[in-house]
Amino acid sequence: MRINVYSDKFSGTLSAAEVLKTVTSVFKDVDIQANYFPVTDGGEHSTQILKHYNMQTEMITMTRDFIDNWIPVEYLNVDNDIYFESASLIGVNNTSDHPFNLDTSALAEVIPNIDVLSLGGSRTVDGGVGLMSSLGIEFYTEENIITNPKPRDFKDITAVKIADSFAKLELRVLTDTSIPLLGSNSAIATYGPQKGLNKKDIKYLEEQLERIYDILSLELGIPLDPFKKDTGAAGGLSFALGEIFGCELISGSEYFLEKTNLLKKIKQSEITIVCEGKFDKSSLSGKVIGEILKHATGDIYFLGGQYDYVDDYQFTGIFECGPKGLKHPKEELRNTTKKLAKQISI
Repeated sequence: MRINVYSDKFSGTLSAAEVLKTVTSVFKDVDIQANYFPVTDGGEHSTQILKHYNMQTEMITMTRDFIDNWIPVEYLNVDNDIYFESASLIGVNNTSDHPFNLDTSALAEVIPNIDVLSLGGSRTVDGGVGLMSSLGIEFYTEENIITNPKPRDFKDITAVKIADSFAKLELRVLTDTSIPLLGSNSAIATYGPQKGLNKKDIKYLEEQLERIYDILSLELGIPLDPFKKDTGAAGGLSFALGEIFGCELISGSEYFLEKTNLLKKIKQSEITIVCEGKFDKSSLSGKVIGEILKHATGDIYFLGGQYDYVDDYQFTGIFECGPKGLKHPKEELRNTTKKLAKQISI
């Protein structure tokens, strides 16, 4: 049997490589032969995963991240395009600070040097306002300009001015979700709690972003729509890049599967095992596991931290490591993988 195992990260606990190392060890012990593939939709660790598929480093530079730490960041050469992972500067692994104290302005330094920017795995929820402020859009209170405005400042913004330095960007942007930024199924409400937002924070942020975008729309003289799909990636950064800076938005999952030539392998598998920290409705909204499921054939198994979907989707079997959260991720994954191995061996 041809068995393929695909793993995304388990956010906050295990990388894709760590998941696959554990699964490989268990399967080897019981003589199950399989092929193992780390996968990504452009979020944190996407650079390392692309290097697994022989993408080469273009350069490494020291750059200031969103908490003013100087860190080494890596640029990749992907088919002669310069690729950069935004999470390396504004990611969940950089800080545990509350998102209301963070902004996306750090990306302004790298954008002139790249062709492709991947979104996902961010700690930010500023709707791209911080980046706008560094690329020619000025935000004002009733009295002063606000430099690098953060969500905590949004209530004070009363006016916007477009500076002479503002210009559209020739940049392809990879989104890790197709969920809209605002609305009934908003990215703020879906991913905000993972970043530390409570219900009061979410209400404040949605109201303030909608108000600020209305001001921006009048100043730019164009309609802006944060309620449409693909605007919610990286806390709304995809909205700013697509709607305001005119960037081309591309599915990070589709981009990854194309560049790594994995689609053919997915379609040829007799048994497909997908691994993800949590499977829920957002998994089917632009995430790489959802994209793999579109093309998978034969028996399909879910192996992950939590399964939180309305039904069993299309899975032959569902194996949860920790329905209430992972306390000992590697141990719990190993034990759950043993159960999956028994099922496959029947």
